[in-house]
Amino acid sequence: MQLLKQHIIALKILFCICLCTLHTSVYAQYVYEASTLHNAASRSQTVQQIFYQRWDTILSNYLRFDAYIQLNWVYDFYINSFNRGTSNSQAVPMRLVRTFSDMAVLFPVYSPDKETPDETQPIDITDTSPYRTPWDNNSVLLGFTACGYHYGLTRTVEINRGSAGTESASDYYSTQFFDDIFAITVVLYPYITLHVGVVLNQQIEPNEDGTMNYNFDPSTITKRYFTSLSLFNTLTWRSTAAKDRLESSDVSLNISQLLSFTDAIPSFMPQITAGYKRYQKYNDEPYDPVWVGTSQGKSNTMNDSLKQHANLYSYYTVLSKSFGNIHLASSIELQHVDNTLIDKRYGQKVWLPLIRLWWIKAGYDFLENPGWDLILWVGVNTFYDPAISYHSSHSDNDTGGWFAIIDGTSPYITLSIKASYNDSHELDKLVEAVDKYIIEGSASFRI
Repeated sequence: MQLLKQHIIALKILFCICLCTLHTSVYAQYVYEASTLHNAASRSQTVQQIFYQRWDTILSNYLRFDAYIQLNWVYDFYINSFNRGTSNSQAVPMRLVRTFSDMAVLFPVYSPDKETPDETQPIDITDTSPYRTPWDNNSVLLGFTACGYHYGLTRTVEINRGSAGTESASDYYSTQFFDDIFAITVVLYPYITLHVGVVLNQQIEPNEDGTMNYNFDPSTITKRYFTSLSLFNTLTWRSTAAKDRLESSDVSLNISQLLSFTDAIPSFMPQITAGYKRYQKYNDEPYDPVWVGTSQGKSNTMNDSLKQHANLYSYYTVLSKSFGNIHLASSIELQHVDNTLIDKRYGQKVWLPLIRLWWIKAGYDFLENPGWDLILWVGVNTFYDPAISYHSSHSDNDTGGWFAIIDGTSPYITLSIKASYNDSHELDKLVEAVDKYIIEGSASFRI
């Protein structure tokens, strides 16, 4: 895992050089403490989400190798820090840098003798590359993945060198968070896809002098295990377990893929995916904005046996449709919780709205060559979370936002740049990103 962290840092430096022109200064109006950065369960969901997205790309494009990096900057991430000189807390300007690095390989371990074309093979409605040949039916494929997500607050300071002038330097500051995945994938094409793996969460505290010690220490690592099973790329079940409990589960149905088996898809029908998620989201932890049930007013340091839990249930659907070079997509997610939530500040019951989030986006592909894409996406969204008013000037807990993306795809290299403000995808990962501008860049090499 130490080697993986070094790999992440090296890739981040290289990628910063490519995207340094994107840096823009935006001044904060409000100062709030970081909270859910310390939520390892939430961070585990984030790194798994990207893991699954990468494997969707690998399988739908028949890739054998995929190396991917994503660098995300959250500006104006001010936190309150203790000043030993004045013995007071003061607002310290930070920039949160989140770096994801992934390397995955997939190779056949068994390929049946191909005698005649199999006309009963299910229709693959995903976009595939004309540069690669699909696997034969009944092929057995084996994949391995190592990936990691690093969260780090960086601080820029001015150094006065007297007659030599001044210069600025940026370095990591405060607690660092690492979330790594090691996974095995087994595919019986095109019937079954199975992922099993472990998520390693590590939180590294700074030394008293502010320096960081990145030495590998197993005692600081917590583990979570995850499983994903997909049948015919149609019905998918995913779960995450921590210690002796099931932390989250997700069941989804690709309705369009299901209908493709009957050749009954009307030309006007969009691609539709519907699903259900259960996530043990509220756990009486210090970073939770609410108490659960009758635990109101108890100390944040209460024994684990006294803490109560509340599951967030959500029901979602995703629609997408293309009209030539124009692409449209949208999603909506409904929610409810199975226990009473009490706002920690006011002692009042929290009423969750029916709609947790929705988003809609439109894209235009400027290229018409198969295997090559240059798509400009723009979209709008709304998002609800009971912690939003903790980290912003909002009096309520929902907000709207926007995002813009440029995606470039070639047979072997992809590049993407994204700008957003209150994007529901980003707030779902980290609610402290509310009312902050975010720039993200990503690139991949694949064969």
